[in-house]
Amino acid sequence: MNNKNKHYQPAVMVISVLLAVIGFSQMNTQIKVLGFETKPIAPLADVLASAEVKNVPLPEVMVTPKVKAGDSSAMYMRDVDSSNIVDYETDTTVQLAKFFKALNEAKARKRKVRIAYFGDSMIEGDLITQDARDCFQDKFGGNGVGFVPITSIVSFFRTSVGHYFEGWSTYNLNDAPPKNHVLGISGYDYIPAINNSDDSTNNKSNAWVKYNAVRSKHGDKFYSAKLLYGKSDDDNYVMINGKKYKMTGTDAVNQITVDSHTPYQSINAQFFCKKPVDVFGFSIESDSGAFVDNYSFRGNSGMPLTKVPSNVYAGTNNCLKYDLIILHYGLNVVSPKVTDYSWYAGGMGSTIKYIQACFPGVPILLISVGDKSDFQNGAYHTDASVPLLVKTQKQLAENNKVAFWSLYDAMGGNCSMVQWVQGNPPLANRDYTHFNFRGANRIGKLLYTKLMSEYSDYNKKQAQKLE
Repeated sequence: MNNKNKHYQPAVMVISVLLAVIGFSQMNTQIKVLGFETKPIAPLADVLASAEVKNVPLPEVMVTPKVKAGDSSAMYMRDVDSSNIVDYETDTTVQLAKFFKALNEAKARKRKVRIAYFGDSMIEGDLITQDARDCFQDKFGGNGVGFVPITSIVSFFRTSVGHYFEGWSTYNLNDAPPKNHVLGISGYDYIPAINNSDDSTNNKSNAWVKYNAVRSKHGDKFYSAKLLYGKSDDDNYVMINGKKYKMTGTDAVNQITVDSHTPYQSINAQFFCKKPVDVFGFSIESDSGAFVDNYSFRGNSGMPLTKVPSNVYAGTNNCLKYDLIILHYGLNVVSPKVTDYSWYAGGMGSTIKYIQACFPGVPILLISVGDKSDFQNGAYHTDASVPLLVKTQKQLAENNKVAFWSLYDAMGGNCSMVQWVQGNPPLANRDYTHFNFRGANRIGKLLYTKLMSEYSDYNKKQAQKLE
């Protein structure tokens, strides 16, 4: 048998496959069957899209020029520059005034100021929030990452704290906890495995969690921590860094505070519970400064936040005392097939009212969905429904008299996600939806800059009133 020609077979196969791929790329392979529509087969989509945006510069993140306090053009400039924060109360910064007052008190009286940042996978793993937190702590002081859940599906991914755990039953907004158990503020409930032993000296807990400090400016040491949990009795206790604490309390949310005369590098909590108890998480903090708590939940539209009982929200607020609530959703709502978001306006409007009732007097900042691209006609373009949803979210903010920030406009508007993905260096992932670490860093700092711009205007107005 002659094997001479077999040496050419691999080359022939590679060329054949390449020709087939190029052929499919040039064909309209989108198929409609029984009302269902397949996605187009576009094997060279990324190559072709990259070629189209080659050498296109990323939009610069600009800070709007400041205007003098009392200048009649101030509101006009905010309306013209859609990347600015808009406050839909009767006057600019009114909704955020309490937050700005808290920032001033944090500087003058060494109090804590705290932000609850609720969002979807866009902030998962402490993305965006860790960068905003660093900025606030640089200016207003503070050490620690704030609230951290007991377990997490992205603990390996998060860089702002080391996180390890074992022995927990976890429930969430999509998987309701058993009867007589409730979800915590994060949308999760953690129930430790039962341990009938009375001896904690053997360190054989059936449920434990450990947090390690990391090499960062504000996270390399732990100064104080709070354990938040639900109703419990004398049969349950926890060993935290070798010290025994009873988990007692009849409130919806109870707390145990762990302080130390010297900073420590880790929190090691071992739970010895004879009866089931809801455990919500730890808050790692210092006695003063600024904190941004990350409450991310993958796949959340924002509307399921109402599944958390109002007394849990209120109880957590009693323990942590929030000065600003940020709601950042929309990623799981946009769809190129949707042209009317009135249904979302109704549902999310109810959510905002629920949050306002649970956190009375706490300002709310609503952040819009960012740009998101899909593949059409051989290239990536902004999903046509994104601007429609942004408009709906802006109207939501106005109707409910809360502050609003258009992330879509701040990152550059139409087709900006393509530039963020294809830029050098890239600022977003190749799903054309999520920011990478660089992009999240950019957004976190931009959010901080926009808030500080409003904060500066607020202080100028206060000074003007005293003249």
